[in-house]
Amino acid sequence: MVLVVTAAVLVACGGAPGGAGGAGDRGHESGQNLPIPDVSTTSRAATPPPGDLAAPGPGDAPALWKAPFDDVPRTGGGMFVGLVFPADDEADLSITGVAADGTTRWAVRTNPSCVGYGLTRVADTTAAVVLASDADNRDGKVATRTSANTFDVRDGSRLWGPTPVPGPMVGPGLIFGKNTPSIVGGQQGERVMLAADSGAPVTPPSGDAVPVYEHHGTGLFSEDGVLTAIDTATSEVRWSSATVSPPSRTGPSGGKYRVELLDAASASTGDVVALRWTPEDGSRDGGGEGDDDSGAQTALHDLRTGAVIATLGDQPEPRTIVDAGKGTVVVSGLDRFRTTLAFDLGTGKRLWRDTGSLDLTLAHAGTAYGTRAGRSVAVDVRTGKTVADGEWAVPVAAEDGVLVAPLPQPQEHQARVTERTEGSGPGYVAHEQR
Repeated sequence: MVLVVTAAVLVACGGAPGGAGGAGDRGHESGQNLPIPDVSTTSRAATPPPGDLAAPGPGDAPALWKAPFDDVPRTGGGMFVGLVFPADDEADLSITGVAADGTTRWAVRTNPSCVGYGLTRVADTTAAVVLASDADNRDGKVATRTSANTFDVRDGSRLWGPTPVPGPMVGPGLIFGKNTPSIVGGQQGERVMLAADSGAPVTPPSGDAVPVYEHHGTGLFSEDGVLTAIDTATSEVRWSSATVSPPSRTGPSGGKYRVELLDAASASTGDVVALRWTPEDGSRDGGGEGDDDSGAQTALHDLRTGAVIATLGDQPEPRTIVDAGKGTVVVSGLDRFRTTLAFDLGTGKRLWRDTGSLDLTLAHAGTAYGTRAGRSVAVDVRTGKTVADGEWAVPVAAEDGVLVAPLPQPQEHQARVTERTEGSGPGYVAHEQR
């Protein structure tokens, strides 16, 4: 889950110290006095696309409907889920669920200071994760209590929560905490991971382990250069970097490694995580794409098993996109954005290689979207073959055969896109995938 947060939001939405302690299953007693966001399940029909839209979408697909979002939506369960900013300082922020036909199914209204949100899986149901706090933007009150809540993306019904958390959603996944000390005290950098199935705090595998990644019920913790993955529902260890063989073509070196989650924001996606393996003795070990002299290597691993999917050598900032339905992971940004590679998720076999400055940012239903040499492009994820190119806007989200792309904006609006506060976001339009 990519999170939408700002420095001001992180302070405003911070909770009291130790706020996550004692939380449990849905309806737990400690959540009785926590702030709870309001839910509206009144449906609204799709908004027609702009009549003066300059260009069709990929493959000449016509526009279907205009999306109500003020930022890039998340996707899952056949739904698009995104932010709708308040019209003024007195109004609430909305996290809104829109079906693939453009119908708005529900909206969760919450304090504007709690702009961070995401998607997860509760059992077999895709859920939206929404925060609520007792902050008050009107008089500058900073939050002393913050709660996490989940709602079924299909109809907005509550699945669990409110669960107390120590601060905003910092991710990746269900990780909450503070980036700075709150005005009521507490530890700087406090973090808590919640279990996707219940909202209960996850017990770390050891006392000093720090949560660094979570996706759909698998949590990754770091301590002293060792990563440990656990099932967040049971706290059982799934794998540890201390027992997984280093990602080397020539096999394990027999030495010790310091293993860290690569901190590039786009390096890990879903159940594919990018890990950095550095030999503690500094020796060079193995092949891959562009090794350096220190022996450090970046590798893609299956979050659930720890299995190596692909070795990428010394690449520091890979951009990873996954098409789980087609069993494919595509990695752009290699060799200073000169190379793109695709691998089979099950076997790790390299499917194709492109050295034409291809930069892919979204994959859906067998097609990846991005740019090459300034033109928008769509390629087959299994073969790398170009299936469409043109001047259309590159899609930023896709679900159930529908692509959502940004609308063209006047230059004066583009210059202040990061300063949006009035609910007049860049605008998005949906196209049928072809």
